[in-house]
Amino acid sequence: MPSLLICIVLLLAPTISAHNRFDARSYFGYVAENNDTTFTNKTLLAEEFLHAHNWVRNQYQLPAFEWDEKLASYSRSYLMERYEDCLLVHSNSMYGENIFWGKMRYWTPSDATYYWYQEKQWYDFKTLTCAPPPKACGHFTQVVWRDSHRIGCALQNCQDPSMGMLIACEYDPAGNYENENPLQSHK
Repeated sequence: MPSLLICIVLLLAPTISAHNRFDARSYFGYVAENNDTTFTNKTLLAEEFLHAHNWVRNQYQLPAFEWDEKLASYSRSYLMERYEDCLLVHSNSMYGENIFWGKMRYWTPSDATYYWYQEKQWYDFKTLTCAPPPKACGHFTQVVWRDSHRIGCALQNCQDPSMGMLIACEYDPAGNYENENPLQSHK
């Protein structure tokens, strides 16, 4: 009887774990065409990144992003540089950049965008500051930076599976300047 109980617990473990995980895709109203957990289809990957980002931008009546394959290629190249060490380190690009690290390998474009969006709770649009320290809001403000029009993103599993994965998005034109309202044009 104990082996039967162990078998049942092992079968339920993934279900319990998945049940407790927040569903960012549903939050953004994204329905994947298929369940490509390897994210090898660049078109579906771009579609999900755009859907999540543009959902956020729509909350602030901002123009939708357009996908830029040059930016996506830059993201892929940079994440390949991080393949072995999997460090959450920004590149020195001329673009605006958001990076996300996840310990497991199941994170989606919607997940990264959702966690960047959640930084809104610490951002004060009146004072243009993020509080309380050490909270960060720069990912959020880049997503809603009015003057950024193009986006390109990628995700990459780390070489060592125990190190998880990285997700990066590049934004053009770059934004995110201190003491400037991200929702206003700065042209």
